[in-house]
Amino acid sequence: MRARSAFCDVTPRGRPVSLAGYLWRKPTSTIRDTIEISALLLEADGRRCLILNFDLMIVGAELQAKVLERLARHGFESGEVLLLATHTHFAPATDRACAPLGRPDSQFVEDAAAAAEALLQRMLQSDPVDVRLEIKRGELDHAINRRRRWPFPTLSRIYGFRLSSTAMAPDPNGAVDERATIILLRRADNDAVLAALWHYACHATASVPNDAISADFPGAVRRALRQQFGEIPCLFVPGFAGDISPKIAGAAGGVRARLLRLIHLVLAGPAFPSVTPEESRRWIESLAMAVVRIALGAPRASFATDRLAAGFADLALAAFFHGQTPEKRLAVHIVRLGAVELVTLSAEATVEWQEIFDRELPPREGTLRLYAGYLGALYGYLPTPDQIRSGGYEVTGFQAFFGLSGAFDAEKIVPTVVDCVKRAIDDLERTP
Repeated sequence: MRARSAFCDVTPRGRPVSLAGYLWRKPTSTIRDTIEISALLLEADGRRCLILNFDLMIVGAELQAKVLERLARHGFESGEVLLLATHTHFAPATDRACAPLGRPDSQFVEDAAAAAEALLQRMLQSDPVDVRLEIKRGELDHAINRRRRWPFPTLSRIYGFRLSSTAMAPDPNGAVDERATIILLRRADNDAVLAALWHYACHATASVPNDAISADFPGAVRRALRQQFGEIPCLFVPGFAGDISPKIAGAAGGVRARLLRLIHLVLAGPAFPSVTPEESRRWIESLAMAVVRIALGAPRASFATDRLAAGFADLALAAFFHGQTPEKRLAVHIVRLGAVELVTLSAEATVEWQEIFDRELPPREGTLRLYAGYLGALYGYLPTPDQIRSGGYEVTGFQAFFGLSGAFDAEKIVPTVVDCVKRAIDDLERTP
């Protein structure tokens, strides 16, 4: 396999922009740390795959269309391009469908599309190098499930009055996936690291306060990896983290803070604790140090490979969602790099979908399969049937913020989505 890589800074400077990810934030020009686009162009046996990793909440339909249009000028088809967001909630908004969470900045969208094209041009002007993939895996302890069942009446602005609810609050007994995977692409001639790709299932919502531009923890991990391996592109592939948040203990606070939490508990149910900037910083630095320890540890496998294949499939939301839907579809894009199989979805899939896919579509023996959300024109969340029946933000609460209005079909969602992933795998297997 041959590879080329590049990255660039796309932080908007000198003007306020609306950030994506939360309600009721004013535009800001404050920069906590830079946001980037990282690019990796892989080629093998006449096939190629371009991975573009954006420090964004989502890529979105508008930016995706502009990027693909620009890349087509250089002969790249959409099936050869993988657009992934790190899902930081502290980057400029890019999608009109999610305007309640941040109105898109048209200038930034244009600038990001132009920067993505410029990265491709830079790579095409450089010589590809033979690489091998070095895979490291380890366990973290930084995430927590955020769907907590609350059996008492609640009253909130989003849901109104409910006799019982699924609250967005820490659930220590809920499912998580603490496995972190780091893939180092090493040059075959001198063993230098050309790029790093790492995977972990957790929302990038740790930065405090939330009114500044930031790459959140993916940016901190990137800085830490560069201290070890030089100024390389570091691509963060977020796993199925739809119901996974940072596990930050939060401050106990004084009497007033405790009283306010008690009032909130009685009226609206449990919630995540308030987090200070110092607690946020410690959590982010702890995660970055843990990822670096894994990256410097013994590899799970190290091998040369010339196998590269990709598969794609999609389906209309109407196959498993009844109601008002935007002109978006659930897309599945799979890339196989030797023994690594990256399965990406244009949704915020909850972590429980990993078990569903592994059960219904077991990976080939000897294959390391990594699941990721936040692909391209993301439409919203992908809950499981059990989650649909119990409700919560990932089922109904998010819809108004993503331009949806309706109900998921608990009976149809698994067979239709599994079939879509299967069609993508079949498409991949047909690669000559």
